[in-house]
Amino acid sequence: MNPVASEIEVRLFRDRDYAHLPELFAMLEPELSGAVVISRIPAMLAQGWRCVGAYLGMDLVGMAGFSKRTHLFSGPVLYVENVAVLPNWRERGVGGRLMEWIEKQARESGCLKVTLDVYATNRSAQNFYIGRGYQPRGVHFVRDLA
Repeated sequence: MNPVASEIEVRLFRDRDYAHLPELFAMLEPELSGAVVISRIPAMLAQGWRCVGAYLGMDLVGMAGFSKRTHLFSGPVLYVENVAVLPNWRERGVGGRLMEWIEKQARESGCLKVTLDVYATNRSAQNFYIGRGYQPRGVHFVRDLA
């Protein structure tokens, strides 16, 4: 295991940790304001969404959101979204530790699969997931209604 990765603690967010979401989420959606991110958290938590963080000491260096869902095609799944690792912590095992935690959580909660989406332009993330045994199975379409 990467020496830095072994020093990482992976755990569920505590209430105060959600205040860090705008900083990390800005790496994924820079045009979305921090105020909007914070305003959406209560509704997402009410729907069962949670975050797991990767901590080095007191510093949050990566995170992933997840929720348990049931799909007709696959039964219970753990859906992963908004995986973000601070740029200076990438390629150091942080993403792998987050995904190990998520996969363990999925098994323990009775999920048969872990599913996620990756931006079509994010080749490094696609390669990361393929390297972990994930297979691209579809295309995610979006239509703005506003």
